[in-house]
Amino acid sequence: IIATGAKPVPLPVDGAASLVGKGISYCATCDGNFFRNKDVIVVGGGDSAVADVVYLCRIAQTVHLVHRREELKASPWYAKQLKGIENLVVHWNCIVSDVLQEEGRVSGARLKNVLTGETSTIRAQGIFAAIGTRPDAAWLDGIVELDESGYIIADEGGATSVPGLFAAGDVRTTPLRQVVTAVSDGALAAEAAASFLSSC
Repeated sequence: IIATGAKPVPLPVDGAASLVGKGISYCATCDGNFFRNKDVIVVGGGDSAVADVVYLCRIAQTVHLVHRREELKASPWYAKQLKGIENLVVHWNCIVSDVLQEEGRVSGARLKNVLTGETSTIRAQGIFAAIGTRPDAAWLDGIVELDESGYIIADEGGATSVPGLFAAGDVRTTPLRQVVTAVSDGALAAEAAASFLSSC
């Protein structure tokens, strides 16, 4: 049973890796409370980014949403939740070009407008990156069938293109990646693997 999971796509900014845990986070629900009544930035435009914004707007003083396009990639249901949030500031067509720091911690970010090239600065104590995930399955390429994003293609029971090889959790194709679905996948894959072994 392969359950190697997926990792967040790192913020593509020089020096960002050294600031993880010092203001940069990839999990709003894990780290949001460290930024209560502070200013934070969320980078992304999909469902995860919008969910992070909604959660953080209840905690932070101001939430800046930075998205490289002019409209969200998030589903209409998610996008609708942003309407009327008073402490949200959206920066369209922008990317984080530089992370500012003071005394080894995040103090803000420099934004670049991808259409005009103009730059601006935001003061913030936290940056939450929600720009996607990458499955830990590259080592399986050529062994088992992967989809175009590199996730293992598996059926409801976790069966892959290789008989006797099962996948569970975030590493496999699934419409929802949460702890509860990963646990369910694990149970189904374990049962399917046991059934496979008993039939050998």
